[in-house]
Amino acid sequence: MTEKTCSVPTPEQRKFLEIREAAERAMLDKVFEAINEAAAEVTEGLEKAGLRFEPTTRDYFMFTVQQVAFVRLCGGDPNTLRGGDPELGQRIVNNGQHIIDSYWRGDGGSHPHQPVANI
Repeated sequence: MTEKTCSVPTPEQRKFLEIREAAERAMLDKVFEAINEAAAEVTEGLEKAGLRFEPTTRDYFMFTVQQVAFVRLCGGDPNTLRGGDPELGQRIVNNGQHIIDSYWRGDGGSHPHQPVANI
């Protein structure tokens, strides 16, 4: 039996990871703030126009970001949904399935589900 082990990161590698993780957190904060702002903008626009439609939820905008990011990751055009690499798309879908199977079902399911709207 072979064990896979990770080497201890060097001080330079640790610093690199700190910098990258800080940038990632800042980026995600901006994305989630933009989603909140988009939902608020629709609500405000409906009120100003005197329209009695149900406001667009944050979930809608979250799914918009997810779809555009998925298509772009696959090399496709998010406006037409054409041109993506189906094999790469399948690998991304499989990764999502792995998260479901490993963390949300069975023994790995100890993390409570949080709806997207609570992000």
